[in-house]
Amino acid sequence: MSVKFEISQAGFSIRLAASADAKALRMLLPEMRDGAVQFVAVDGRNKLVIGAAAVTQSHRLQPLVGPGISIRVIEPCRRQGVGRALFEQLQLAATLAGAKALFGAKRVDLDSDEMRGWEWFGFTPCETVEEHVLPITQFESRLGPLIDRMRERGRIPASARVIPLYQADLEAVLQLHLNHMGGDRGEVYRKLRGRGPGAFHSRYSHALLIDNQVKGCMLAHRSGQDTMVVDANVVEPSLRGGWANALLKLEGFRAAFVGIKWIRYTTFDHYADTLSFTEKLGGSTVRTTALMIRPLT
Repeated sequence: MSVKFEISQAGFSIRLAASADAKALRMLLPEMRDGAVQFVAVDGRNKLVIGAAAVTQSHRLQPLVGPGISIRVIEPCRRQGVGRALFEQLQLAATLAGAKALFGAKRVDLDSDEMRGWEWFGFTPCETVEEHVLPITQFESRLGPLIDRMRERGRIPASARVIPLYQADLEAVLQLHLNHMGGDRGEVYRKLRGRGPGAFHSRYSHALLIDNQVKGCMLAHRSGQDTMVVDANVVEPSLRGGWANALLKLEGFRAAFVGIKWIRYTTFDHYADTLSFTEKLGGSTVRTTALMIRPLT
């Protein structure tokens, strides 16, 4: 028997999520497994969970300090103030925790319904990401000689080396990812350990070390028979625009399994070195997404 919701008459309430709400939270917010603060909306007639919202434990540092949030309301109960009420609770919790802004927990496609939903809450794009596809055949011939010349000219520190993810300090890689790309701490750590959907592959993924300190990473997985997907390519800001990205990419591509023909990866709008790299190798853009932000003032 289908459940009938009458929010306009019976109303709803917002409360902190309890252990009994675990299943509803997994269904409504699958990307927020380890939210620091979680709320649910309960309809007044059936006493069922009709919406959920959560704040990530980790905070982005740029352009303002703040957590990611996620909100979802079931279709029959939308456009009746449930989402707004959940958002106000998240906003209060984040403000009390010292946040200066709220971010969407995941990027959204430009001009999508999801993006318009964030805009309704007063969010605007703070950075865009383009996804590119390149053939793997050109990487060794293009990047190999470039890296050799940089080493000969002393532009690459003698202590710089790239190691497989399984040899790296995962906590340091995790913190680098959270500082510069955001995300949910528990979810990113799960992927770093190679567990569950979308896990980073230990052979495709690498970390850049200088003096044995993690300064960059390239995290990737295999998609289908012939495509390697680079999920994250991050280096410390002081190393951008030079040799670091090129070295990470070269070592990562050298480790690709036999049969890989295409590399799919993302480019942030402020990563000029990666944009230049894409243009030189004739890459094609297949998707553009945006990170949404709302400053707390």
